[in-house]
Amino acid sequence: MQDKMPDPKPAKDDAWEDLVVSILSVNQYSLERTYQALAGLREQGLLEPHGFMHWGQAEIVDRLKAAGCDRGPFMTNLFALRLGNLGILIERRGLETCMRILRGRHRRAIEDLLLPVNGIGPKVIANFCLLRELGEQ
Repeated sequence: MQDKMPDPKPAKDDAWEDLVVSILSVNQYSLERTYQALAGLREQGLLEPHGFMHWGQAEIVDRLKAAGCDRGPFMTNLFALRLGNLGILIERRGLETCMRILRGRHRRAIEDLLLPVNGIGPKVIANFCLLRELGEQ
């Protein structure tokens, strides 16, 4: 019998949460494994977009570690940098615009928004679209 990914998400539809989980689920780290840290990520505020506009890389590293997402100095710093880049995206495009695109059903618009962000590539997009139940469009 195949293991089924637990459904730790609340009833609400949270595109930002799906994006953060997608970013952390690369380099031999599965979505299922990242979901094990979901409670810690929430507790540390890492599943809310507002903090990323104000936190520096060191603070994001500390929050990732406290959330149970310490993948060693190099990788944890790399993920903190990538998450910090989301704050830059929000500042440039505006939170409302970003969220409207992320919640949308248009894969191409999502790719156009996210692929220019340093650290977001095809694997993150594939993870995000899987979580959002978006097929090829």
